[in-house]
Amino acid sequence: MQQQYVITFAGADRTGLVETLADLVKVHGGDWQRSELARLDGAFAGAILVHLSTEGFTTLKCAIKDTGTADLVVQITPSVSQPQLEPNLHLSLTGPNRPGIVYEITHELAELEVNILHFTSRVESAAWSGEPLFIAHIEAYAPAHLEVDALRERLDVIEDKMTLEIDIESR
Repeated sequence: MQQQYVITFAGADRTGLVETLADLVKVHGGDWQRSELARLDGAFAGAILVHLSTEGFTTLKCAIKDTGTADLVVQITPSVSQPQLEPNLHLSLTGPNRPGIVYEITHELAELEVNILHFTSRVESAAWSGEPLFIAHIEAYAPAHLEVDALRERLDVIEDKMTLEIDIESR
């Protein structure tokens, strides 16, 4: 029986890492469906959705165990089937970098039952001052009962507290 599985990995970045994972999936009869992979400083991490037979899963799991090294951690787990959520909310954040920004934003979103679907962030030098500038983009699914004005009010408090600019786009 075919099923979907999620492979997650993190390790030191090196040439051929993705090819190694792709070969493992192919050799065990898997079909690489979707992935999010990224280099973060000197590390490379990601998540891969694959379609595999039950037997392929068992053999791939053993092969992954053998592939894992001190600088590479790989796990495979069955995918949890849930209804597809389309993003209906986009947030853009910009402001001076400081500890706690991600917590403050994600805490408010969780309190309002907003589900984060995709999150990217980075710190770069501000154009004029050279100070560290935090930039983030969040694609999320907000429940139908959530009023964007209520979200705006809650995020305004964080804007003031953390000296951020938060743009909200409802779709």
